[in-house]
Amino acid sequence: MVNDFKEKLAILVVSCDNYSDLWGSFFELFWRFWPDCPFCVYLVSNKKKERFSNVINIVVGEDKSWSSNLLLALDQVKEDYVLMHLEDLFFYKKINNEKIIKLIKWVVESGANYVRMNPTPKPDKHYNKLVGLVSKGSIYRASTVMSIWKKSVLQDLLNPKENAWEFETYGTERSDGYDKFYAASEPILPVLNGVIKGKWQRSAVDKIKALGIEPDFTKRKVMTFGETIMLHLLVIRSMLLGCIPARYQRRLKELLVGRKCSYKGSA
Repeated sequence: MVNDFKEKLAILVVSCDNYSDLWGSFFELFWRFWPDCPFCVYLVSNKKKERFSNVINIVVGEDKSWSSNLLLALDQVKEDYVLMHLEDLFFYKKINNEKIIKLIKWVVESGANYVRMNPTPKPDKHYNKLVGLVSKGSIYRASTVMSIWKKSVLQDLLNPKENAWEFETYGTERSDGYDKFYAASEPILPVLNGVIKGKWQRSAVDKIKALGIEPDFTKRKVMTFGETIMLHLLVIRSMLLGCIPARYQRRLKELLVGRKCSYKGSA
């Protein structure tokens, strides 16, 4: 079963040179907890060329935008699907390879366009034992975090002028043009969110140290107590928004926080 599907999907670690201080720790934990990963693994960088075991480095050049980097990288990925990973999300326990293969088998056979591997937010409607439906109109429908994408759909939704946060806002709106968007019924990939907005998350630092990884505080600092409180409030807000019917979520989010992004891509 593995041989049937390992050529269909690649792991794409979307990064840039400004986050190169995380790469060594990321891949150390990646292979410690997923040593039997059967898929091709790519690392996206700008100009830095790094050699990590069993990793293909895709160098995209000048850092124009997050979406521009990703589009250039996708042109160099031969697989039909990508599991989009971020370099600041660290594995902290053994990955269930059998469970992942089962999900990816379903993704390929069903022609799914998108599957959120870790259901945050949760799916809106039950679909089957593996996944639930992510309805049109819901927030973060095109989330960048731990998600399987049909490569052609991701390429179509990306706008090279957008950063990651703009893509999650406006790419989500554009995603309403597609069906077959899902989220897993339960978390599939156990990760620690180590760095948020360029700073180490306080709660993650001790956990990462316990895994034998010493964070590099020379390049990035730890979030202040005030920043940590604000982060928790944002998480609570997202959870509350996720409890509202999908068709009202985006409008309510606009009323609460406004539309902070400066650029809106074409639909």
